[in-house]
Amino acid sequence: MRTIQGYIEKAPKSQPNIIEGKYLNIIMDTTFFGREFGVLVLINSLKKKVIYHRFVKTEKDVYYQLALNQLREKGYIIQSVTCDGRRGLLKDLLNTSTQMCPFHMIAIVMRKLGRKHQSQAGKELKILVKTLTKSTKNIFYRELHNWYLKHQNFLNERSDIANARGYFPYKHRNIRGAYASLKRYHDYLFTFEKYPELNIERTTNRAESLFKDLKQKLNNHNGLTKKHKLMFIKDFLNKKSY
Repeated sequence: MRTIQGYIEKAPKSQPNIIEGKYLNIIMDTTFFGREFGVLVLINSLKKKVIYHRFVKTEKDVYYQLALNQLREKGYIIQSVTCDGRRGLLKDLLNTSTQMCPFHMIAIVMRKLGRKHQSQAGKELKILVKTLTKSTKNIFYRELHNWYLKHQNFLNERSDIANARGYFPYKHRNIRGAYASLKRYHDYLFTFEKYPELNIERTTNRAESLFKDLKQKLNNHNGLTKKHKLMFIKDFLNKKSY
């Protein structure tokens, strides 16, 4: 292991390449390496290259905002952003065409419903939400509206027992929450369809694939110190800017 760490120390370090072009379509995401640290990455999907990375301890909206602002200050025009749909971040990107990754939307709905959901309404919603990655906006939300009309009475059922405030809560809050999430992100799930001329990436899969490749290569060198892990990751991402 000392040999590998010595090699990492002595090996020539790659530097980030100059970003090509003025217009950027950004995919951004963060991945973590245990509880020690993570790395936030921005990819320009038009060139399929990493254009920014930053080591972080937690995932915060402000880190993404700082990254985008740095690019803008250098004169780049951000045409679109594809991300995982962090609510605080979406609000701050109102002037930029923003696409929420449908796989993250599916994950949100699945978490709210749970693995062993038993109601017919919930089972049908699970099937419907899985079509997000291939459906069009009109078709998906038409089907979602039909689902709601079919199960409206079920969704509006309330408990027979009042809570401490005298309020009779809804019985099926998990399904209502999942449905509300799909309505809440309505304006962000099909941005790529609204602006076809921009060639907006629909998902964050490109970032996920990059992270998978990085971790596989890093796992081939078990036992690296944190310092050498950071050096390895930085070099890996810099090379992806070429």
